[in-house]
Amino acid sequence: MDTMRDKPIKFSSSVFCLIILLSVYNSTAELRRLVQPPKSDGTLSFLVVGDWGRRGSYNQSQVARQMGKTGMNLNIDFVISTGDNFYDDGITSPYDCQFQDSFTNIYTAPSLQKPWYNVLGNHDYRGNVDAQISPILKDFDCRWVCLRSYVVNAGN
Repeated sequence: MDTMRDKPIKFSSSVFCLIILLSVYNSTAELRRLVQPPKSDGTLSFLVVGDWGRRGSYNQSQVARQMGKTGMNLNIDFVISTGDNFYDDGITSPYDCQFQDSFTNIYTAPSLQKPWYNVLGNHDYRGNVDAQISPILKDFDCRWVCLRSYVVNAGN
């Protein structure tokens, strides 16, 4: 007699990924949560950028100017950076001039003076990771938010 117990269970890759995701989600570790309140009408607007740390070169300055215009038109609440914040090899310390040269002095538009939620990319990990997550950078530029991991709670 052929029963379900006798047959191997086959999972598609998407089911397998879902199981892994649920396992990670149900872990006991709690991610740090940051609150980003929505506008009075309940909306949020934001920009996403990555691979930007070029000291203004490779079109970084031109992209920053366009981000400023778009940020003003959308009345953005924050910016998400997907990593590779400083090429080629991250930063060496919180006092590395690349922070000013690639971030503070480039993203100067008034509309971009909002929180920047940053994560680290592979180029950032080639440098001093602790330097990028150091609270000293937030002292230098209050927009900078970079933690090992976190969740941005934005309401809906």
